[in-house]
Amino acid sequence: MRKIAIVGAAAALALCAPFTASAFDPGNTGRIKTLVDTGMQYYWSGGDVKKAEAEVFKGITLHGRYDVVEKAFAEASSLAPERLDFRFAVASSQILQKNLAGARATYEDILAKHPASFDAQAWLAALARIEGRTDEASLADQALAGLDRGRAEAYRQRFARAEAIMAERPNTEVPTVPGRVMIVTLGYALAKDGTAEKPLLDRLDVALKAANANPTARIMVTGGQPQAGVTEGDVMTKWLVERGIDRDRILIEDKSKDTVGNVLNVANLLKRHTADAVILVTSSSHMRRARTLLEDAFRQYDLSAPILPVVALDAPSLEEAVKVSKDERMVVYRDLMRVSGLWAYPGLQQ
Repeated sequence: MRKIAIVGAAAALALCAPFTASAFDPGNTGRIKTLVDTGMQYYWSGGDVKKAEAEVFKGITLHGRYDVVEKAFAEASSLAPERLDFRFAVASSQILQKNLAGARATYEDILAKHPASFDAQAWLAALARIEGRTDEASLADQALAGLDRGRAEAYRQRFARAEAIMAERPNTEVPTVPGRVMIVTLGYALAKDGTAEKPLLDRLDVALKAANANPTARIMVTGGQPQAGVTEGDVMTKWLVERGIDRDRILIEDKSKDTVGNVLNVANLLKRHTADAVILVTSSSHMRRARTLLEDAFRQYDLSAPILPVVALDAPSLEEAVKVSKDERMVVYRDLMRVSGLWAYPGLQQ
């Protein structure tokens, strides 16, 4: 069994002195700014990896955009060891590259220097669950409780909800629901010419059925990544209106760049546009992650409406759609941690 970093209650109450293996040199300020700017640029939108090799890193072979992000924050961390967010950024970049062993080592290193880091310990608890290491998960839970019992219980419940949702069979039947209903339909990246790809069209077909089965329901369409001057929300609205849905029934969430942004913005909108129930529509391969995140966002916004999932089947059969791969487990937990606020890049906590 792997050794787990466990912190006792006494250590949890102590203030950790910053790690000062080497003092910060003000002469490195410009270089650190370049590294942080490069890391965040490649995190959000990518860039020319060869150019990064030649102009920023000079002599380091890079293999992709998140490799650039990891290398940028690793060097920034070495130049400013007191900046704990740089170390978390390294770990987050490793997770994005599916390097779970590397991320685990980074979190353990953080805990070795900052034993009361709840965030690092929580990530170790999540990584243990991703890989099915039940004994490690139990020990990590105990360590979390030693740091902050209330927050530890909240994460234990988060993880339990995720496991329960991943164990459920996908639902393809559109419900008819009384009261105030919101049909939340999640977007999918548009083609470069701004048209809808098949997964999005399949989701819209289900959304249309749900709208017709619940004629007083409102429909929220989500997605803010533009292509050819239009967003997913724009395309989805136009598609629904062309098929007879009153434009006044439709709300557009077009500020988000990914699923994490989707669910947080949806929850925020639902705080104002209240609903007795939410029908959530997305692809079967996406539903487990989307529902897990939305359930968590609802709790953060103190929303009690039940979430009723309806999938657009994108697997050969329901039997295939039930299967959860290790990669899907990783993405579910990764984004659950992001929604909870534990995704530390400089100035970014989701």
